[in-house]
Amino acid sequence: MPLKTEQDPAATLGAEVAATNGASEPPAVSQVAAHAHTFLPGLVGNYLAQQELPLRKELTVLFVDIADSTATVVHQPPEVALALVQSFMEVVTNIALAHCGDVKDYEGDGALLYFESVTEAAQAALAIRDALARMQTAHSDPLQARLSLNVGSVVIGVIGTTLRRSVALIGPSINLAARLLKQVPPGGIIATETVVERLRQEAPDLAQQFHLWNAHLELKGFHNELVTAFHVP
Repeated sequence: MPLKTEQDPAATLGAEVAATNGASEPPAVSQVAAHAHTFLPGLVGNYLAQQELPLRKELTVLFVDIADSTATVVHQPPEVALALVQSFMEVVTNIALAHCGDVKDYEGDGALLYFESVTEAAQAALAIRDALARMQTAHSDPLQARLSLNVGSVVIGVIGTTLRRSVALIGPSINLAARLLKQVPPGGIIATETVVERLRQEAPDLAQQFHLWNAHLELKGFHNELVTAFHVP
């Protein structure tokens, strides 16, 4: 199945984004668009504006999740839990944007970030961990996170209907990063061998911070594949 099709509804969505970016006045809203609630993260929004979807692109993904969230968040009063998650997400989001990345999804007490650069993604992961370690909250100890990194080919497309559309990032590299997240202790950063090899080429000093974690890691859903993982302790 080709990644680009003439009838792809994302082409219309991309045209809407391009028109909005280039217009001096707010564009007229059609009846259909008035009922469409579309989430367009920044980098993906640019892809939508420039090309028909779906398209295939290499991206680095970074999963960030609050460690021990049941004790840290769930057992708090709802208002306190919301404030904690908001503080966490503010740090994560600001650092991602500062490193030329963006947020694909906020999911519960975690987030999926994506970057075009492996180096910037790794720098963001380290910066997020350091920032959380310095952050004091009124109701708890500093928040700790688990972080996982992977890079690979991702298909970017639009899913949903005209009433509710969203951008999807689909690829095994994302699933692998999600599985890796559960392998690292609180405060740790885990990465695939592919990430570390790329860092050795692009940012050797940064690559040296990653140490071998497991050379033959078995992950759920990857039964025929042993993963070599590295981590920053």
